[in-house]
Amino acid sequence: MKNIIICFTAFLFSGNLLPAQPKINGAVTGMVLSATNNKPLELVNVVVIDPKDSSIVTGTASDKKGKYEINNVPSGEFYLRYSILGFKEKTSSRFNIDSVHPKVTLGAISLIETEVNLSEVTVTSEKSTFNNTIDRKVYNVQQDVVSKTGTVSDLLQNIPSVQVDIDGTVSLRGSGNVMILINGKPSPLMGKSRAEVLQQMSASSIEKIEVITNPSAKFKPDGTSGIINIVMKKDANTGLNGSVGANAGNEDRYNGSINLNYNPGQYNVFGSYSIRQDDRNSFTKDRRKIFDSTGQFSNFHNEDGKSYSKPVSHVAILGLDYHLDESNSFGLSGNFHYRSFTRTETSTKVTKNIAQVTTEEYDRLRYDPEYEKEIGGTAYFQHNIDGEEHKLRTEFNLSHQPELEDNHYTNTYCVPILRLNYDNMRIFQGDDQKQAVVEYSNKLSENSAVEAGYVGDFNKRDMDFYGEYSNTDLQSFIKDNVKTNHFIYNETIHALYATVENSFGPLSFLGGLRTEQSFITADLLSRDSVLTNEYIELYPTLHLSYTISSLAELQLNYSRRANRPEGDDLNPFPEYQDPRNIRAGNPKLLPEFIHSVEFGFQWQNDNLTIVPSIFYRNKYNGFTSVIKPLNDSTWLTTKENLASDESTGLEFVMSGNLGKLFSTNISTNTFYEQIDASNLGFSGNKSTVTWSGNLNCNVNLETSTMIQVNSSYRSSRLTPQGENKPSFVMNLGARQDLFEDKLTIVMTLSDIFKTLKRETILNTSWINQQVTNDRDTRVVYLGFSYHFGQPSKKSKEKPLQYDNGL
Repeated sequence: MKNIIICFTAFLFSGNLLPAQPKINGAVTGMVLSATNNKPLELVNVVVIDPKDSSIVTGTASDKKGKYEINNVPSGEFYLRYSILGFKEKTSSRFNIDSVHPKVTLGAISLIETEVNLSEVTVTSEKSTFNNTIDRKVYNVQQDVVSKTGTVSDLLQNIPSVQVDIDGTVSLRGSGNVMILINGKPSPLMGKSRAEVLQQMSASSIEKIEVITNPSAKFKPDGTSGIINIVMKKDANTGLNGSVGANAGNEDRYNGSINLNYNPGQYNVFGSYSIRQDDRNSFTKDRRKIFDSTGQFSNFHNEDGKSYSKPVSHVAILGLDYHLDESNSFGLSGNFHYRSFTRTETSTKVTKNIAQVTTEEYDRLRYDPEYEKEIGGTAYFQHNIDGEEHKLRTEFNLSHQPELEDNHYTNTYCVPILRLNYDNMRIFQGDDQKQAVVEYSNKLSENSAVEAGYVGDFNKRDMDFYGEYSNTDLQSFIKDNVKTNHFIYNETIHALYATVENSFGPLSFLGGLRTEQSFITADLLSRDSVLTNEYIELYPTLHLSYTISSLAELQLNYSRRANRPEGDDLNPFPEYQDPRNIRAGNPKLLPEFIHSVEFGFQWQNDNLTIVPSIFYRNKYNGFTSVIKPLNDSTWLTTKENLASDESTGLEFVMSGNLGKLFSTNISTNTFYEQIDASNLGFSGNKSTVTWSGNLNCNVNLETSTMIQVNSSYRSSRLTPQGENKPSFVMNLGARQDLFEDKLTIVMTLSDIFKTLKRETILNTSWINQQVTNDRDTRVVYLGFSYHFGQPSKKSKEKPLQYDNGL
């Protein structure tokens, strides 16, 4: 790893890739005020101008206190230009940066207000698609056409470093152990069923997506590969603002949403509602060669299944932010999510002996009406001790998420010929989460800040399985004591954290430490047994950045992270998918821990951003799914801890544009992975090189017309018992803005070549298996959105979204 970093650093500093550092890194500071009321002006553009040719050297924007500081100003004579919409432009007197005057303080200047006729102003600027800060990468999704018709799952496929497979499972840099937050907070919807929820959540409600591969100590350490933070839209413009949209697709798919926001000044009321109906037609092909306990070939077992469902989901949000005075504010918000569908499934199972003679053949029919819902609320109070940059905030979150599967199975036998038999499995799961937060933050100076806080998480998961069977008819069911069980999982975590941020010239750092005390109780009610665990862990984090010039920056990050088993992972009671396949948790499963290091470089100008990075992850007690034979015909899928899992990777992200006509985002992720599963009885270490890539291209035919193409590829990945085969998908979309961009018409086509599927290979001494999952993935959507109210200060560009869930 050390040699790789040395070579990578040498590459960065070779040739003419980086401009030479100026001999003097000067600085200019000052303040901008309104001439009308002498109050500070925020977001004033302050640029350094070279009087020789009137070119822009560098610049910044004023903060909430009207202050600005421009660093890395080369030696020479310059002046500043101040500009912001609604005020008359102004320039400063000339000044010199040299060895005698490396830092210049210009004091306060005042700008005079001017009248602006917004109807005559055309805003053509857009948010930068990609922004790289000291601890995260921020992707503003407004230009992604998929965000108008698709789901959040579709949108995530276009984010560099993120992959989404056919089942909607999200991974970050090749690892599925990623924590997904909503507005910086955990949500029960992002637990066991998050793949399904992300495939139903409308992407039109998303403001931006943040990828945090080495989170600071402020965040929970869960998710060994990092955090994906989904930031929802909340319009804060004055007056009444809103939008309404609807999309229709093939196979009776549709979705619609309405968003409203009212802000008269002292308070802000916001609300939204969306509905989505999908069509899920999936297919499974399972081919197995079975070996007996002596290693001799025993039989063939084939399964062919097809499943159909038409899920309907509703999401509603309502909230209030109220400013009591300049120093105090509070807020209340609530959210409701409900998703229901009826799944019908047919699976044909055939077993043949070594002579290819059928010894067993039957159809297993499944009828499963199910639902899941979440009711959640948030309340906060914030006291600004000295403005927005020195504050104390308290917050309380709670949520209740019940879900029910009501499975009814019918087994129809062909070989041997037997009478029909029936079995039912009712699975109720309840998830209750409470969180108390106290946060303190203080921006001590222009270059330094501290944050500290307490977070208490109080979680309870109730899993109740009731099984029954009948060998006669649908009225004479008998309780199945083997399949009936009740399991309650309680988890309490108390966390204290502190972070310190500072900069010294071109060097900036963000250091932090988080300590957590966990109390875990697993109550096996059906066995009258209680398992407990208690431990304290420390999670240090460090982020360093060094500004080489106004265009280039180096970053080095480290964090220690964890992934704690959830209730499903620990529940030892089996869930019977069919008589031959059962799934159960492992009560002895330990938390997995990871040391993560990342070294990166960023070069950015007005048209191009390049971010290559090297990362290293050392994981121990890593989770992995394994299949074990219970006998010659029954298989158990469970989770175990790996001895070790190491990976080293190179990530490359590029975002650029060719004038106003063409823009693109390209990312590749190549990494070497080595796993040691010897503690599970598998021979030696296994290693492989794997890679993935995302491509997103926008062609702007006119200011209001855009065509978009995006694609994603992921190569083979290792598992302890086999591998996951490559996957590829390509999507196409178009957007047309009308009536001064108030109305937008969007059309998307998902999976143009119908290549999206999942294929898994399993090779052990007792089974050779190949499983292929596929579904109707070529989906067409046509839709519109209409915006009304006060003009937004934010970008008007909307992203396209595609339906690529499997």
